Amino acid sequence: MKGWWITAAAAGLMAQGAHAQSSVTLYGVVTASLQYVNNSQNVSGGVLAPGSGSRTMLNSSGIAQSRFGLRGTEELGGGVQALFVLENQFNTDNGQMGQNAIFGRQAFVGLKNELGRITFGRQYTSSFLALGSFTPVAYAPEFEPVVGMAGPNFRENNMVQYHGKFGPLSLHTHWSFGERTGSLAAGSAYGIGVSYYTNGFGVAAAYDEVKTLNAAQASGASGSSDYGRDMRAFLAGSYEIGAFKFVAGYRWGNSVAPGEGTPTLLPHRDDMYWAGVHWQTTPALRLSLAYYYDDIKRADIGGASVNPVNPQQYLALADYRLTKRTDVFAGVMYARNASLNWDNIGYLPNGQSVGYAPATSQVYYKRPDAKGQLGISLGIRTIF
Repeated sequence: MKGWWITAAAAGLMAQGAHAQSSVTLYGVVTASLQYVNNSQNVSGGVLAPGSGSRTMLNSSGIAQSRFGLRGTEELGGGVQALFVLENQFNTDNGQMGQNAIFGRQAFVGLKNELGRITFGRQYTSSFLALGSFTPVAYAPEFEPVVGMAGPNFRENNMVQYHGKFGPLSLHTHWSFGERTGSLAAGSAYGIGVSYYTNGFGVAAAYDEVKTLNAAQASGASGSSDYGRDMRAFLAGSYEIGAFKFVAGYRWGNSVAPGEGTPTLLPHRDDMYWAGVHWQTTPALRLSLAYYYDDIKRADIGGASVNPVNPQQYLALADYRLTKRTDVFAGVMYARNASLNWDNIGYLPNGQSVGYAPATSQVYYKRPDAKGQLGISLGIRTIF
């Protein structure tokens, strides 16, 4: 009997030690906003329908996207840790799961030590991570043209990624394996991002490339190895002085179609610019102004190369922190020559918008005679 008690006590101590060496955290964001948008095309069941006008709606995003996730670490010894992240997106307005996947935002596992970390799974691209602190409102989904800046592939499947931090310097690099059987290149991607921040000054540079496919290649029906390429290079900087922070950036983009067939990504060439300023007026209140401009050099629409009108967007945003976890926000944004956040620019070849569809255009790019679009939002966010 005495031996049994000794064994049980030892097992309990071992369990406590194992618990102390590992952790799992539940985290998330719940946000919603009430938004008014004018010059809006009627969208029924995700399809553009006749009729247009203003809309007042409840959004399940705003200054951030609603989500929850699990992150965990375990000490393996010798300064090495195992880690994982599983992150889900959901819609606050109806409770449905976002992205048609239980962990569509992130799902990866890996190892880390003092030299950095290497992770495997669905993750953000290297450029997206490197530029996160160098966009006007940190990729706020309701207020910033995130796809216009980062491209439609800013998250990728089948990724191997390395992160390293060396004092003020951060390095990100990745390779994403293609999903097509019998080909390592089809649908593959790679990238690198570097950022440097010290004493209120920061600078970042990055490059991403994706091997894009035509419709037949994407389905595996074609053996052609003549893939397209979606290429994006970035350069951005930031500077803080007193209660102000200034950010500015440039993105070069060039999407080349595959040699044959219908491309899965609209071929185009453009230069995008953005600039923003933040004013921390009080510890609780932050005011932001931002401007985005896309100089579209070429867009291949229906086999013809055209030079569309260049979209631009203006933003004014106020964020007031009620507590450390909860804040309220109000924003006004106006887009010219495009819908809000440039949802109709047509990065996918069907040209279909299911977000801020413009009233006067159902094609890839808004026509010169199309009106602008105004949005006014009021929302709340809580973090756990």
